[in-house]
Amino acid sequence: MRQTTEHETHSSHTEEKRYFNEYVQGLGYLNSIRDIGSEKKVCFAAQVSALQGSSEHVEYVYHDLMVTSERVLKVIMDHRQAIENDDANVLVHFKMTNPRPKPFIYKQGERAGELGATIGGFLTRIVSMKVNGELVYEDKQDNDFVDDQNANGMQ
Repeated sequence: MRQTTEHETHSSHTEEKRYFNEYVQGLGYLNSIRDIGSEKKVCFAAQVSALQGSSEHVEYVYHDLMVTSERVLKVIMDHRQAIENDDANVLVHFKMTNPRPKPFIYKQGERAGELGATIGGFLTRIVSMKVNGELVYEDKQDNDFVDDQNANGMQ
């Protein structure tokens, strides 16, 4: 009879996890950032109005995205004053993962009480950011998946 050593047992339990993610990139306005964390964990979400359609008839698709990258969070926090300023336009070229419908109920306005939907997911990268037309940030990294491991397993 063969005995299993501690090393053999340990190595059989350290299998690498694999994830399947859907990646999307877009251009949109970063409208707000909010803290959704708890005392134990700091978490933020960003609201992005992604641009779609022809330049003559632009439509907006609203995204409510968890910020999963420390790099993205730093860029957002460095420009938080502009993001929270109603008079500033913060345009981002962004990348996200795992888009999914996210239903909600309007709480105020003409549509109060009605069901609405946004797209949820994880904000994994800001490729560039312009505030009122001026480039304030550009990520020159070639690898799109640098911070992707932060999004894995958070679904």
